Amino acid sequence: MTDGDDAAGFGGHRVIITLYVIVVAIAGTMGGVIGSIGLRDAEPVTFLGLVTFQPTSFGLAMFGMTTVGTMLGVILLLVVYVSRRYADE
Repeated sequence: MTDGDDAAGFGGHRVIITLYVIVVAIAGTMGGVIGSIGLRDAEPVTFLGLVTFQPTSFGLAMFGMTTVGTMLGVILLLVVYVSRRYADE
């Protein structure tokens, strides 16, 4: 990274992390909205068979954040691994 990049304030990692946090927050918000509607036939949902979330606003918000955060995080980690391993010098 050069001195000019530092002056700009945003590096590639910061942008990706910021977008990651925004997407996870949106998933939590949408889960909360869906949970607040109060669907009559909603059943508890499980995440990878490990954690069960009740169909409440908080439960569905946590389920959305956990699911999107984990899946998107795995994809981002794979991209980082591949980019470090196969990047052209």
